[in-house]
Amino acid sequence: MGIFSKTTKPNPKISFEGIEFIFHRDYEWWGFTYRGAEFCSFTPTLSLPTKAELDSIVSTVESLKPEMCNRLAKGLEEWGDGCKLDDGETCSISLEEFATEGSFSVSWSGGSSWGDLGVDFIIKDRAITDESWGD
Repeated sequence: MGIFSKTTKPNPKISFEGIEFIFHRDYEWWGFTYRGAEFCSFTPTLSLPTKAELDSIVSTVESLKPEMCNRLAKGLEEWGDGCKLDDGETCSISLEEFATEGSFSVSWSGGSSWGDLGVDFIIKDRAITDESWGD
């Protein structure tokens, strides 16, 4: 460590009912993992769903995953340039609209052949209501 180097502060964490919520200072977002699903929120205040709501969200995402994968495969094929599914992409669930609108989004990104392309599926009442592609 140099003379003018600062020691990096750890990100603040809150643990509740066995779930660890982390506030990431780098881009000011909340994140946590529940039942293997990555959750995030870029709002200053995290409005936490109940465990029953989290269970419902995870179950909904699991049931809609085949439809999302079909849409992703078709869209990537149309996008061209050798983009393909199952290329190292990641998936996270955003809760920013859940408390106010009862919806959440599932964001897919990071595929090796995708570059900076990302796809968001908006889900409400156990159905995909919208999808958005962008880079």
